[in-house]
Amino acid sequence: MFDLAHQVRLATVFLVVVALGLAPLSAQQASSTVEDVGHCRFNLQNQWAGPYKACIDPSTEAQCEETGKRDQNNGATFAPGACPASGRVGSCAKPDSSVHYYDGDAGSIEVGCGFQGGTWKTGS
Repeated sequence: MFDLAHQVRLATVFLVVVALGLAPLSAQQASSTVEDVGHCRFNLQNQWAGPYKACIDPSTEAQCEETGKRDQNNGATFAPGACPASGRVGSCAKPDSSVHYYDGDAGSIEVGCGFQGGTWKTGS
């Protein structure tokens, strides 16, 4: 099929492409400091869900601004620290963040959390 030299060249190109693709992510993560990270409160709404009062953490101010523009979301507000614990219907934990819901039917939101690959916890 391919000789060894050609396979080595393909492997090298692949590794360079992967390295270049990951470099911006590393730089972006490194540029966020503890002071830059907080939470984002917003009204979550899309074609499948909402409107719900929600909060996502951790979030940067830039991520919060983007969240507020996604789908039909609105009212996004960034603040330092974690999302408020009081009044939560439940939380959907994903590997990189958690979305906390403050209204809506917990059972319905739990199903949506599962579709997003998250782990639901009622009232947390």
